[in-house]
Amino acid sequence: HAIGFSFFLNDFKTASDIRTNGLVSVITAKNFFNINRMNPGLAIDYVSGLNNHVDFIATLGGSFVDYPIENQPTFNNQNFLLESTAALNLKLLSDRYCVVPFSDIGVGASLYKKFASAFLPVGIGLQLNLFNNSYLLLNSQYRIPVTENASYHFYHSIGILGNLKEKKE
Repeated sequence: HAIGFSFFLNDFKTASDIRTNGLVSVITAKNFFNINRMNPGLAIDYVSGLNNHVDFIATLGGSFVDYPIENQPTFNNQNFLLESTAALNLKLLSDRYCVVPFSDIGVGASLYKKFASAFLPVGIGLQLNLFNNSYLLLNSQYRIPVTENASYHFYHSIGILGNLKEKKE
């Protein structure tokens, strides 16, 4: 079991541009991974190893964004977005390795003003084992709306986690 904190960036604009104009157009305009189009946030993470190749991860994060909701007028100001996810990290290697690539899939919920919504986070990442009891997690997700108030967006995070108790050898 590990707990930690992460810094993340939400990117609604690039996801919208890809759906409207296509990926090639976004890459040509140099808008893919353009930090100026993203909104920063902070999150707390909890990780529990289910076996050598699967971890459960729960995240609760918040950021200030102008959240686009389809069929709603734009808000034209930044309000607090609260997002929570529960996911499985499917690891290619066990924790014995220094660098562990993984893919992740889960479920998520968000609250923006009075609008609640649900989404599916799907992504890839790297777990870097720093010491015996701490990890650096890099993760990029594409968040797919499930309900009408949710919006497509990218979520990129970097976080540090520490084990709650020492590993058994």
